[in-house]
Amino acid sequence: MQRNNEIKIIRVPIPTPTLWPNTTTNCYLIGNEQESILVDAGYDQQETKQQLKKALLENNVAKPKSIILTHSHRDHAPGVRRLVDWSPTVYCHINELEAIKAAIAPVNEVNTLHNGEIIKVSNVEITVMHCPGHTKGQLNLYIPSKQVLIAGDNIVGEGTTWIGPPDGDMSDYIHTLHRLKQLPLRKIGPGHGEWVVNPYEQIEFVLNRRIYRENQIKSLLKEHRYLTSTSLTKMIYENTIHPSIFDVAKRTTEAHLIKLIQEGFVLQKDSVYSMKPSF
Repeated sequence: MQRNNEIKIIRVPIPTPTLWPNTTTNCYLIGNEQESILVDAGYDQQETKQQLKKALLENNVAKPKSIILTHSHRDHAPGVRRLVDWSPTVYCHINELEAIKAAIAPVNEVNTLHNGEIIKVSNVEITVMHCPGHTKGQLNLYIPSKQVLIAGDNIVGEGTTWIGPPDGDMSDYIHTLHRLKQLPLRKIGPGHGEWVVNPYEQIEFVLNRRIYRENQIKSLLKEHRYLTSTSLTKMIYENTIHPSIFDVAKRTTEAHLIKLIQEGFVLQKDSVYSMKPSF
C-alpha cells in the first residue's frame, strides 16, 4: 500500500500567562499518523501536555519526536519539561542556545538548526529560517508546498509584537519583515492568536506601525527636545495600553531609539534622548 505523505499543520492554542490581550500561546503540530514535529512547547504547566495529547488524538497525528523552539521566552519554551517522557530531540538556533538551555533546564541536550537548513516530515520539506528581531535566535519555519509560515512571535494574530533590549533588535526585525514579505504565502501561523489569512496585509501593517512609532519619536523629541524613554512611552501611548504591558512598550520604544541612534538621528546622554542637530 502506498504511504500517504500528506501532512497536517495543526495550531494548538495553549492557555498561558502571556501578555495582554493574549491568553494563549500557539504550538504547532506538523505531520501525519506516521510522524510529526512540534513547534514550540508552551508554558511549563500540566495543561500544556493535556492540550497537545488531545490534539494528537483528535487529528490522528503521531507523537512528535522532535521539538523546534522558535525562541526562549517563558510562554514558548519551558513546556518541554512536561514532554520529557516523549523522549523528544529539542532544536533551536545557535544564537538562542544558552537562553533555551536556561529556559528548559534540567533538560540540557539541545541541538541547533541554521538558516536555510531543510528538514523533512514524511518527505515534505520544511525550510528553517533564522529571523532575528524579537530575539537574536528567533526561528521561523516555512513549508513551501503549503505556502505556510510558522512565525513564532515575529507575527501575532492581533496587533504587533514587542521588540526590545536585551534580546530584541529593531533593525533586525524590520529586515526580517521585509524577508518574510518575499515568501509566497497563503497564511501565517502566529505565536499568538488565530491563523493570519491575509499574510501580506498583516506584515505591511506591522511595518507601517513601526514606521509610525519611529516618526512619533522623532516628532516628540523635536517638540520637547529632551526626553527619557519612560516619558516618550507615556506620550506615545497616552494611557491607551493595559498597565501590565507598559514595560514591554517601553522596551519597544528603546529599541526604536537604539535604531535611531545607530542611524545618526538621535543622541543619548545618560538616560535622556534628543534629536541630533542638523546643519
